[in-house]
Amino acid sequence: MARRQGDRLKYVANLTALAAWVYLGSTALFRMSAEKLFGFFHVSATLENPVAVPEWILGICNLLLPAVGLVLAFALMWVAVRNSTMRLKISLYLPKRAELWLFVPVLLGINLLCSLGTSLLQRFLERFTNYSPPVAVQLPQSGFAMLLYYIGICVVPAIFEELLVRGAIQKLLSHWGAWFSIVVSSVLFMLLHQDIAQMPSIFVASVLMGLAAYCTGSLAAGMVVHLANNTMSFCFLYATQKLDGISAFALTGYLTMIFGVAAIGCAIAIQKRKTMRLFKPIPRVYDPKNRQSRLERLLTAPLFLITFAGLAIRAVWPLFG
Repeated sequence: MARRQGDRLKYVANLTALAAWVYLGSTALFRMSAEKLFGFFHVSATLENPVAVPEWILGICNLLLPAVGLVLAFALMWVAVRNSTMRLKISLYLPKRAELWLFVPVLLGINLLCSLGTSLLQRFLERFTNYSPPVAVQLPQSGFAMLLYYIGICVVPAIFEELLVRGAIQKLLSHWGAWFSIVVSSVLFMLLHQDIAQMPSIFVASVLMGLAAYCTGSLAAGMVVHLANNTMSFCFLYATQKLDGISAFALTGYLTMIFGVAAIGCAIAIQKRKTMRLFKPIPRVYDPKNRQSRLERLLTAPLFLITFAGLAIRAVWPLFG
């Protein structure tokens, strides 16, 4: 991967693909190691079927499982460009204006609509293809283990996924246009998730968090939105698993109403207060900055092309396999 000026995009593309392989490989290795550990408790124990494994051990494993791969992938990209003009500078400050928080309920409302669309898409794929929806994470009984699960499901991805996807990949690709970097990084983020039915909503959420990072100039806003969205999903998961049928239905409906009303109210407030003027404006879709041959150069980066093709095949394979 040459570092000549004309090859910088291809270098970043191949580096991004390598980071994806590091993430997937290290996650798989950690999963295998965890299941070897589970073998001391029961010969057939796995992460999906943790027979006889103490809840706190399972909670720690579920906390570390997403963190290890994300940290290693980010470290690879950080080291690879630290001595170049593209070196990464991570900003984590929160904008001081309180109006920023008006965007959080709006984005949660959008993600909630996307989740409803995901449910419909899952039912459609189940009926007409060989698709099977993923098994939901089974929440533990003890309070300490529940806290570990919350950190692993909500906090860890919100921090480290934003560092990798927005802080490293999107930042490096932004030299060739804002929308270009947001879309390419969001496509990769989408493909790294295995469930094809969830991919459209994941892509939309990723684009929104990419815009948050671009408009505020900081990863903190995206981390807050990411954490809030994960927490919303965690609340729905808790309601379905820990409450009886009527209580679960009531709480789910109540939460849906609250998030919906909050999203509409905050959207109206943003419009009236013209809050968008406080931040960097959303970039134009047509961005002439360094746009010449961007797609062609991406498609001639061998590791990038192979990685994206492999991830795409992995995504659609459950429909026919």
